[in-house]
Amino acid sequence: MVKINANFSKLNAALKQVGAELNFRYHFVNNKSKIASTRKKFKTDGTLDSIENLQIDFFAGLTFYQNNFVAIYFKNLNQNDEITFHFSNCPEFIEHLNNHEASATLILPESEKLDIKKKSANNNFIPCRLCLEKTNWNNFANAADWSRRIIIDQFNVLEFHKQMFSIERELFSDFTTSQFLKTLPNDFPRILEAAKSNKKWTCQKCKINVSGMKQLYHAIIIDDTIKRYSPNDFIGVCTGCLKVQYHDMYITSEELDFINKFKPKK
Repeated sequence: MVKINANFSKLNAALKQVGAELNFRYHFVNNKSKIASTRKKFKTDGTLDSIENLQIDFFAGLTFYQNNFVAIYFKNLNQNDEITFHFSNCPEFIEHLNNHEASATLILPESEKLDIKKKSANNNFIPCRLCLEKTNWNNFANAADWSRRIIIDQFNVLEFHKQMFSIERELFSDFTTSQFLKTLPNDFPRILEAAKSNKKWTCQKCKINVSGMKQLYHAIIIDDTIKRYSPNDFIGVCTGCLKVQYHDMYITSEELDFINKFKPKK
């Protein structure tokens, strides 16, 4: 077998001079099979319970189960009709996990149980106030009481996951490591949210705006040795541009279609 080393940037530039264009054919083979095998354990309603030796990791301030972001609630611990779900290492979650692990139920973000449009049919699941404060989502930690009530009422796990999905994608694509993610501050979701909003969800390389498919946006830390971050400490890029440079980056055919449709023409 002959190995050919090609500089695709120069090749593409040369092709453009003669009116041609190089189109990349993305491959989707990576360790996502591990993610899929974990998700197969969940019921059709997106929940998983009765887990032996439950191991929850805290990556970038969020709860992960076998590299999948999950929300978690504990059965039979609620004193009213509302069921509180957790998504960070808040003190209440740690206490429940230590004392009531057998009651833990994991929920995938796309589960209908967490759909705010179906609250009346889903026993009124609500986000944990301490988790919102810990992650400082939507600046919850500094918000007034009336603003906090709005944030709680409008919190949508699926939309939250789309904005945070870059963490998960980079993790299972081996673009980043679990060890590094564990070093990030508890309020990193707020930091990431602010950085992406600051860059208007626009790739700084190809200029595509992915606000219509936010899971495609990555805010890459420029210097991973600093302890606190501002929006200027990140570079905003889309998954497509990362895929060109880092071939193991996972991307779906639907996401690729979005990029091909909305990527600005040069």
